[in-house]
Amino acid sequence: MPTIAFVSSKGGVGKTTSALLLALGLAERGHSVALVDSDPNLPLKAWGQLPGRPDRIKLFHAPNFQDLPGELRGAKAAADWVVIDTEGGAPRMGGLAIANADLVITPLAASQLDAREAIKVAGQVAEVSKREQRTIPLVCLFARTPSGVRRSFHEVRTILDEAGIASLAIALSDKEAFRALFFRGGALGALNRRQVSGVTAAKALVEDFTEEVSALLR
Repeated sequence: MPTIAFVSSKGGVGKTTSALLLALGLAERGHSVALVDSDPNLPLKAWGQLPGRPDRIKLFHAPNFQDLPGELRGAKAAADWVVIDTEGGAPRMGGLAIANADLVITPLAASQLDAREAIKVAGQVAEVSKREQRTIPLVCLFARTPSGVRRSFHEVRTILDEAGIASLAIALSDKEAFRALFFRGGALGALNRRQVSGVTAAKALVEDFTEEVSALLR
């Protein structure tokens, strides 16, 4: 029962979108997924209340730190995979998610500022790993990334490599189809291609993302 935590020390880097896309990708593969929403704004709860939520995805809500332990226990009992979305800048929440994780994913943009924040998360993961007496792997994910930033990618990847932090080969570019999920609900395949552009490309990207993450946990 793999548990994957999306953690960052800042908001606006794509944690919630990335967590939802991974949950949808896993559900598409036939897995049951417990999606834990620990952002006080509960964006995933709002998504789940829209029509079309896949039956294989179960939602758990932990808007406060004290809610998270019980919701995690319920999530782990309810599904094959657990995906945790955390609030940016909430170190206690992030620390608890890390302690329960088999893999930590830190989304970031192709910017030096976000690279420094990713290094902070790596330090937190190292501290939790030492306390838990086990190795908790961390990988970065380039998310909400516009096209045409190859030089920035290279520079940020160099910073991460020098810090000994791995990053996924896949990058989740900023797509209309991803944004559409949060006001139309459901999964990518259910989006109306006449109303939302790039659905086919978005689905292929999520399939590759899901495969790369799954391969890390095999």
